[in-house]
Amino acid sequence: MSHGNEFGMQSKRWWPDLGEDLPVDVMPNSNGEFIPPEPTEEQRQIMRLARAESDRLARKFGMSRRSFLRTSAAYAVGFWAINQIRGTRFGSYAIGDPLIGEPACDGATDSHGHPYQLNNLPGEFIFDIQTHHVDSAGQWRVTNPAMEAFFAAVWPQSSPVPGYGPQYDAHHEVDPTEYLSRYYYIKEVFLDSATNVAVLSAVPSSQELNPLPTEVAATTVRTINSLARSTRSVMHAFVMPNYGSLGTTSYKNGPDPVFMKQEFAHMEQAAAKHHDILRAWKVYTPWGDVPYASGWFLDDRVGRQFVEKVIEVGNRYGVPKTICCHKGFALPAFDQHAASPRDVGPVAHDYYESGKGVSIIVYHSGYTGGLTASLSVQSETIGPYPGDSWDDTQLGTNSLVKSLRKMGWSARHFATGGHPGKPGTAGDGDSTKHANVPNVYAEIGAVWASVYHDPVQASHLLGKLIYYVGPKRVVWGTDSLWFGSPQTVISAMRTFQMGRKIADSYHLPYGLDGWVEDPSKRAPNPAGTIRNAILGRNAARVYRVDPEKTLRAISCDKVQEIRDAYLVNPMTPDPRHGAPLRSNAIPGYRTRRELFKDLASKPWGP
Repeated sequence: MSHGNEFGMQSKRWWPDLGEDLPVDVMPNSNGEFIPPEPTEEQRQIMRLARAESDRLARKFGMSRRSFLRTSAAYAVGFWAINQIRGTRFGSYAIGDPLIGEPACDGATDSHGHPYQLNNLPGEFIFDIQTHHVDSAGQWRVTNPAMEAFFAAVWPQSSPVPGYGPQYDAHHEVDPTEYLSRYYYIKEVFLDSATNVAVLSAVPSSQELNPLPTEVAATTVRTINSLARSTRSVMHAFVMPNYGSLGTTSYKNGPDPVFMKQEFAHMEQAAAKHHDILRAWKVYTPWGDVPYASGWFLDDRVGRQFVEKVIEVGNRYGVPKTICCHKGFALPAFDQHAASPRDVGPVAHDYYESGKGVSIIVYHSGYTGGLTASLSVQSETIGPYPGDSWDDTQLGTNSLVKSLRKMGWSARHFATGGHPGKPGTAGDGDSTKHANVPNVYAEIGAVWASVYHDPVQASHLLGKLIYYVGPKRVVWGTDSLWFGSPQTVISAMRTFQMGRKIADSYHLPYGLDGWVEDPSKRAPNPAGTIRNAILGRNAARVYRVDPEKTLRAISCDKVQEIRDAYLVNPMTPDPRHGAPLRSNAIPGYRTRRELFKDLASKPWGP
């Protein structure tokens, strides 16, 4: 039986076109930036256990499988399954049922006593600084056919009603690129997740070929903010200072790239027109107009000219002097060497010491997952920092740490008794105290999604970045839409508990529930936890967003009103639903075979 509501939509007990994907999917997945590794036996076991337990609870509650998989309890089942298979000694998910071997709790909750819900938990402000969509009707679909084919093959997102499916018939979008459009962006990020504010970021491509030109991105941001009557969205502008390098890598002698001045002129135009919503400049140092050969570094002659332009434009228009730099994850056709974060430390040190106010946000924290397309870089397994003998020309989170330490610019150097600017252990402060690098931030978009299934890696990822970059310098990003709705990784961060032994090795006695101002103490309130700092409050500072003011405005804004109507009076009368039309699908390559089959049939390139 169905009945209408005030939106003129038909309510149903289930939608047969919705998929049956589990909301917590731990199997390997690639957005095209790397070759997905083979799934481990543990990953397979987690999925089998979660599927069986979800089916059991659906029967118990008298719900269809599709309906149950869209409830908060389905999330709890997924994280419970990780605990069962991985164990809880080195990290776990607090689902309100700590007993190993017990079936998943009916109505399981997270550590705060709340379900895995879309509403914010106490003290929570979720600021996602890495989100994407494309201009589905843009000129790039003609001028950049390689990117058009790539998107259509890799990221056919799910529609809100019919769900995800490989075929496009009367129940699906005729044009699969629509699933990456502005409409689905708002749905996946603002309706199907607990995200409060998002940064609309950019992909690497010249302006005339870009799937999301600056003007289109600005329209999206202004549309969202107009609906909200507050700041729910800000943006990046993409800059390619090596445009026109013609294969001459910028760390060799030679003329400036042909179109460098054109790119700098674009920076001026973007800042002049959009200074109120433009909060950072996005760059991809491994990308150039000649594949594999024309990357650049922040500290070479091209990079330093770009940094000086960031300072100039910031002084003139008031745009933050913030550089968001892709490091790690070396996409096909990228210059693998230039994906290393080895240049972050030198530039951060030099431009802070000179008083020019430059901040650097390292996207992906230098992490490399799977194999690179050239097979030259192996997948990173995150563990403890191996020491300063590490070669920072490699990819990986260790290289980010080493890049800072070789300049005396890690959090260890800013700890009590430390000597900033004095390289290595000679400049380290008290090993038991925490501090923050003044102008470097480590972003974990796609990284957290790659490791949350493994509590050991997850604990080391967070512990290492907190200890060497700072508890106030680890920032939240998800790479959505490329990975679908970010709600799963949000739920994972909300409930993850670091393993005691690993947490102690990073001097975090309270783990993520420690106080961001002093991790040796338990946070005096939920807003002060390291966890909630990572989820949004850390990035709010550098992006000039006021969390408390934003949260107050959200309660009555139009975006929230739309979401409330979508959830409370949706196309189903069942109150047990978390997000009744969420797809739960994660698009992208799942196997090495899928990736190479696609790359063999058409070129990859932004």
